[in-house]
Amino acid sequence: MGGAERRRDGRGIRAAALLLVLLMMAGCSGPRQYVREDAGVRTIKKIAVLPLASLTADENAGEKIRGLVISELLSRGVDVVEPGEVTRALLEMKVRSLGALTVDDFKALGKRLKVKALMTGSVAAYGMSRGITTTYPEVSIHLMLIDTSNGEIVWSVWHTAGGPSFWTRHFGTEGLTLSETARKAVREAIGALL
Repeated sequence: MGGAERRRDGRGIRAAALLLVLLMMAGCSGPRQYVREDAGVRTIKKIAVLPLASLTADENAGEKIRGLVISELLSRGVDVVEPGEVTRALLEMKVRSLGALTVDDFKALGKRLKVKALMTGSVAAYGMSRGITTTYPEVSIHLMLIDTSNGEIVWSVWHTAGGPSFWTRHFGTEGLTLSETARKAVREAIGALL
């Protein structure tokens, strides 16, 4: 093989490698989010985190993720109302379903808890999924931030973490645990906000 042929083969291999890297990068995505630009979301210093709905077989998934959300907010310097105070306020307001809260309810809850924002949401996936030859953790969360002055959603994020990694799919190696995956999902979702 001559020098020109080797250079062409080398360029073809580099082009194929570049294409593979670009395809792999396209498959990686961060949290999908909406932020109302004029809301000043980053200036909010105190939040009340409402109980999160669990849309999974694990009834406690919402509370597990709520605890991680509170921890992540605190680690980023945001004050969070103690969960028991939030529960008490909801009981005093005779809230039977978080899904039935109205704009006026959000405003009243904000005044009662002395916060400018409420965080609510749901957990759509929380558990171990089974592939053909392996199991792996999957966590999907949806979080929303509601401005208590007008009851409007000012930030919303949907994020999924987990799934089988390249190494798990091809070599059966163990990846992250379910709790590590849950922490990762929350950290990345809150990171999109802050």
